[in-house]
Amino acid sequence: MLELKNVHKKFGETTVLKDVSLKVDKGDVVAILGPSGSGKTTFLRCAGYLNRADSGKLIIGDEEYDLKKIKGKDLLRYRSRVGFVFQSFNLYGNKTALGNVTLGLKVAQKMKKEDADKIGRKLLEKVGLSDRADFYPSKLSGGQQQRVAIARALATNPEVIFFDEPTSALDPELTGEVLNVIKELADEGVTMIVVTHEMEFARKVATKVVFMENGEIVEENNSKDFFEHPQKERTREFIYKSSTWAADAQYDGSGI
Repeated sequence: MLELKNVHKKFGETTVLKDVSLKVDKGDVVAILGPSGSGKTTFLRCAGYLNRADSGKLIIGDEEYDLKKIKGKDLLRYRSRVGFVFQSFNLYGNKTALGNVTLGLKVAQKMKKEDADKIGRKLLEKVGLSDRADFYPSKLSGGQQQRVAIARALATNPEVIFFDEPTSALDPELTGEVLNVIKELADEGVTMIVVTHEMEFARKVATKVVFMENGEIVEENNSKDFFEHPQKERTREFIYKSSTWAADAQYDGSGI
């Protein structure tokens, strides 16, 4: 359904991505893990064309895009097929929750206000915010703002949604409500790529887990085998140091 091939990116003299490739099947939930500076967010932003890659291809369905050269109608076409949820919400402060969700429908798709509002209210209900439709972001908690952002990403019915550390700006209680929404989407078969530091979420919800470091994919596998039978020593070390569940289970490198 989605394939990224040989994505390469430099910032100045620093190489951030080294020909990274990834295949995603329809209905997959891919969790991308890695230490700070590993390149995981840059990879996601290149996939969503928020950063321009220096080279690389992206295939979605039967269409192929050059991540360095895509522009104009091709770029608009691609962006209409994907959604993006940012770690800092990126809501418009001068628009209500409903206004944020429906903006793309009204502006990009030229949908009538009443039709867009109907879709928007259904999506706010879906993320548990039907009673907050007329609230502005300043009157919403961080968790509520992120759920509005998820509803906004869903509004155009994208084929895949990219999540960039969707809970990193939230305290633990609010983190849970956002992760529950993402889990519900996973249960419905929504295709997602999630850069996250939430190890329990990756273990329980992801169908595939990718571990990145130094701009490369060190290891990828289905979630069960990734956590229970990691193949690389660096992966085992990362799981041990990063996972409270692994520490609690007294992880010894041979499985949980």
